[in-house]
Amino acid sequence: MLKIRIQGTTNDIKWFLKILERDKRFKTNEPSRPLDIKGSEKYKRVFTEIFKDESEYLEHKRKNEARTRSQYFGSGMSFGYVKSPRDKYKKKTAERQVNEYV
Repeated sequence: MLKIRIQGTTNDIKWFLKILERDKRFKTNEPSRPLDIKGSEKYKRVFTEIFKDESEYLEHKRKNEARTRSQYFGSGMSFGYVKSPRDKYKKKTAERQVNEYV
């Protein structure tokens, strides 16, 4: 997998991304939205990933699926939460702090 940054005018970026998508030698991931470049109104930058083949792309997508499911939505609930080994440490630390103040 290659992670690339494409910089240029919005039209040039769209043109180049179309070339990448049409090329059958590799598979491209969904590019980011155009981001501003400091000090320039005309030029933007976009990030994307390129994979050697479809199977590498699907493997990467499967691995990152858990990350996108485990997000905090601001309501106090966490959807798709996966316990990490650090949770035990956090719980013990919180218990110690409570015991110190009691």
